[in-house]
Amino acid sequence: MDVFVEPVLPGPRLLILGASPVAVALASLAPSVGFAMTVAVAHEERQRFETGVSHVENFPPPNEAGDDAYVVVSTQGAGDRAALKSATAMSARYRAFVGSRRKAETLKNELAKQGVSEDALAAIKAPAGLDISAISADEIALSILAEMVAARRRPERPPMQDARE
Repeated sequence: MDVFVEPVLPGPRLLILGASPVAVALASLAPSVGFAMTVAVAHEERQRFETGVSHVENFPPPNEAGDDAYVVVSTQGAGDRAALKSATAMSARYRAFVGSRRKAETLKNELAKQGVSEDALAAIKAPAGLDISAISADEIALSILAEMVAARRRPERPPMQDARE
């Protein structure tokens, strides 16, 4: 008799800080590729997300994510600084900010003046996502999800040849 064992491991954790349209789209897409999701939003913004999405109030303390977690700041102006500061204190595998390079640099400079370390600020990817020329919230969410999958799988897979070569 042959016995095959296939481990069933928990999915990676995704913590989304904010309730922007990109955050809502990402929260909708992420479970389809196995991410266990939590959103950190104000109580009145919970209804923007599908039922069954785990919530925490506002921006959680650093221990809320975990070393293997993925953290995306997508506040769209509603608490950007507080959410970004919270993300810099987390030791997640992937941390990203949804916004322009200029906005991210401005916020990072402000946080540096408040004493946030250069290393913590440099660990935040901004803008979030792969450059796929995304415009809509759904497309931006897809680019972020693709970047998270790449960060998750890259250590497990050998580099692929570019199909154009």
